[in-house]
Amino acid sequence: MPELVEQMYCSQQIVIPPKFPYILKRFCKAAIKTQPYDLLRWSFEYFKALAENRPPPVKLRLEYPIYSTEGGLTRGCLKVIAHQLLNFGKNLPLYLIRKAWRGFCLDPNELRRIFCLCEVYMRQDYVPLLHFIAVAGGMLTKNLTYTMILLCEVLTKEPDGGSAAIPADDFLDMYLFLARMDASKDIKYLNGYREGETPRSEEEEIEEEETLSEATVDAKLKQLSSYKVQDKAEDGMVAGRQMSITSGEFIVQHIEKEIMDYIDEQIAILPDPDLKKKKAKPEEVEMVRNLLYDFLDENMDIIVPEIEEVEEEELPIPEIVVVYAVPGIGPPVPEEMICDIEEYIADVSKSQADLVMPRNFRHFLSPPLEKFEEYQYEENKKEELACSGVFTN
Repeated sequence: MPELVEQMYCSQQIVIPPKFPYILKRFCKAAIKTQPYDLLRWSFEYFKALAENRPPPVKLRLEYPIYSTEGGLTRGCLKVIAHQLLNFGKNLPLYLIRKAWRGFCLDPNELRRIFCLCEVYMRQDYVPLLHFIAVAGGMLTKNLTYTMILLCEVLTKEPDGGSAAIPADDFLDMYLFLARMDASKDIKYLNGYREGETPRSEEEEIEEEETLSEATVDAKLKQLSSYKVQDKAEDGMVAGRQMSITSGEFIVQHIEKEIMDYIDEQIAILPDPDLKKKKAKPEEVEMVRNLLYDFLDENMDIIVPEIEEVEEEELPIPEIVVVYAVPGIGPPVPEEMICDIEEYIADVSKSQADLVMPRNFRHFLSPPLEKFEEYQYEENKKEELACSGVFTN
């Protein structure tokens, strides 16, 4: 490098590419239109997109005010992100959306909240693109009707000022997803699950499958090994009832029978063979009791297996994401209203080449997209005057 500096004697020796002024001019225009929060980071994403031959993160025009949400998301950003991702299919991996989100220097916490509302954060690696755009659009409006109008304007292929028509299937997919979602209050998500939900791990699913398979096998074995027990007093079983060799009652009776056989053998060894016919002495009862205790001690591991004490593992601290109330989505819509909207959209789209536009659900014949809560105003109360005293000027 020092040698190169020493060889330069004038500015004419510096070679400037002929396309450099044009590249610099386009970069300056893009930065002015986009107004990025972090210019250095946005510049890296801009030139990286140009190097990879993909659309750069540039708004179509300057927006004012610049930011409309806490995370920096605007309508212009959402429209550009949607058109960047539409070419990749309907189900997208999360890293692609993070990449497009990072290109506009938007808040990653806002993206985490959107993933939680889509019920994919820390649960799935893919998200439906229309669901992601629908929830992101709900962050920018005040009610569900305005959200659907915004989504039509974002996803349409018509120029600005047109009818903003989109396919009816896409409209219904986004509307049904938002209408059945409850975003009317703040919700905590623990590791991607709503507070109060019990997540099912892969180990539990595998254990359930194994228990089901073992249960079916045990049922078949019981059917094969079961037999009808006759009415016999020595066996101690009820007549006409089926009992399996794996049942607990059978095992207990079998152990009891072995114990009695063992005691009979020990008594038979005694000097007096007629001990059974005589009344047992306290010493003999104690001897039989000791024999029984010794037998139980030797076979206790078989009768009652020991349960190993397992130390409780410390559960990891869950990742908590607080999703604030989203007015653009609101509470769930009743199913009757959803069915009315489906029938209306299916009827209207027949004469419009299966397209839907905002003027369709702005029409007076259109059923409402959401349930509006009527505000109850307080009635004007009459002023009470004092009953005593003197009125003066």
